Amino acid sequence: MTENDVKLLGSWPSTFVMRPRIALNVKSVCYDFLEEQLSSKSDLLLKSNPVYKKIPVLIHDGKSICESLNIVQYIDEKWINSGPSILPLDPYDRAIARFWACYIDDKLARKLAMETNCVKLLGSWASPFVNRVQIALKIKSIEYEFIQQSMINKGELLLKSNPVYKKIPVLIDDEKPICESLVILQYIDEWFPLFRSLAVAQGEDAIKAALEPVFDGLVLLEDAFKNCGKGKKFFGGDKIGYVDIALGCFLGWMRVTEKMNNVTLLDEAKIPGLYKWAEDFCADSSVKNVMPETNKLAEAAKDLIPKIRANASS
Repeated sequence: MTENDVKLLGSWPSTFVMRPRIALNVKSVCYDFLEEQLSSKSDLLLKSNPVYKKIPVLIHDGKSICESLNIVQYIDEKWINSGPSILPLDPYDRAIARFWACYIDDKLARKLAMETNCVKLLGSWASPFVNRVQIALKIKSIEYEFIQQSMINKGELLLKSNPVYKKIPVLIDDEKPICESLVILQYIDEWFPLFRSLAVAQGEDAIKAALEPVFDGLVLLEDAFKNCGKGKKFFGGDKIGYVDIALGCFLGWMRVTEKMNNVTLLDEAKIPGLYKWAEDFCADSSVKNVMPETNKLAEAAKDLIPKIRANASS
C-alpha cells in the first residue's frame, strides 16, 4: 500500500517512536520517517505538537496525531483493512489489552526508557515549594524543562494541568500532571528511571536494587502473556497486537541493560513465555527493520552515562 501523505516524526533510539513504526509495518503502510534532533527541534515538530513539543508525531493527510499508543490505535482504525487487527476484536479482550498497555507505561516503561525530553516543571524561581521539586530532580539526575510561571497572569498550560487549584508547582511527566510539592517528591522517588539509576549505581547490590521493580513487572507480564496469548506466539494471538507493540519496543534497551550490567532480565528459567515471545517478536518482519542493533544502542548509552554521572555528582 502506498501512502504519500503519511509522515512520522521521531528519533531512531526512541522506544516510543518504535511503536508507530511497527504498527505501520503491520498494516503495510508506506511512510516518510523524518529524523528529529531533540536538541534542536524542527519547526514541523513544534507546529505539529505545539503543547508538549515531543516525539513521536504521525502526520496523515496534513493532520497531526501525538502520543505513541494513541498513534497505534489511530493506525489500527484508519487502515482497518490493510493488515491484521492490532487491537483485539472482542470488546473484553480489547479492554484487557488496553489495561496491560497502560500497565507497561505506568509501571515499567518509565523504569526502562532512556527518554529525557518529557519532563516539565511549572513553577517560579522564588517559590520554596518549587525549590523542593528542583532539588529532588537534581538528586535523581533527571533532566527537565523549567517553565517559569507568573502568578498574576497564569499560563494556559498551568490552568490546564492544575484546573482545581491553579497553583504551582506542577510536574508534567509524559503529559501527566502531578500537583502538590510533597506528592511530586514521592512521585519522583518512585519513578526514578532505571537507565539513570543504573548509570550512577555502584556495586552489585545497588544494581540489583535498581533492577528489582523491573523483575517484578516482568513476572506479572509473564502471567498476562499466558492469559492474553492463550498459548499462541504473541499477546495478540498469532499476529503482533497492541500489547506486543507496547512492550516490545523496550526489548532493545533491555538488551543494553543486560549487556552493560552483566545481568539477565528475560530469564528463560523464570519467565519462559516472555523469553520465547521476545525471540518471536524481534524475528517478525514488521519489527526487524525497526529494532535497533544492541551495539548501536549501547554506544548511544555510553554517550549519556558521563552526563548523568556528572549531574549526579554535582
